[in-house]
Amino acid sequence: MSISANDLANLYVNALAEIGLTSKIDDDKDVTFQTPDLGRFYISLQAESDPEFMRMIFPNFMDQRLTGGDISKLLKLINDVNRSNKAVKLYVGFDKDGDANVSAVIECFVAGPDEPPSSAHLNAIMKRCLSAMGAGIQKLLKTAKEEDSV
Repeated sequence: MSISANDLANLYVNALAEIGLTSKIDDDKDVTFQTPDLGRFYISLQAESDPEFMRMIFPNFMDQRLTGGDISKLLKLINDVNRSNKAVKLYVGFDKDGDANVSAVIECFVAGPDEPPSSAHLNAIMKRCLSAMGAGIQKLLKTAKEEDSV
């Protein structure tokens, strides 16, 4: 099985268009898009090595200020979300100054081995992936707020 990077990316562009989102293909053949309620996302694709794998990323949407700079508290909150929410996983990355940034990711197989995903399957899962992403982010914010009021 072989699918070009452009053809694979266009499958995602079309699936996003089905749910009303405009997207574009960047120089790395990844798909970038923005949602009105969350912000800018990208879908990292690997047409040659792993066309059946999708990684949807919402990078650096929050930072350590969420917990007043307390990294251990931030990690605990993230662990709680990762443990209790479906599909979405949050993680902390550190910039060159050592500041913590929170990103969210959904990683999943969208087709059988060495197969490109079908348009129908991508159309069926895209809205659910974004919903799961939003639920994880809302849980993080809600839990942080609850812990601040304790």
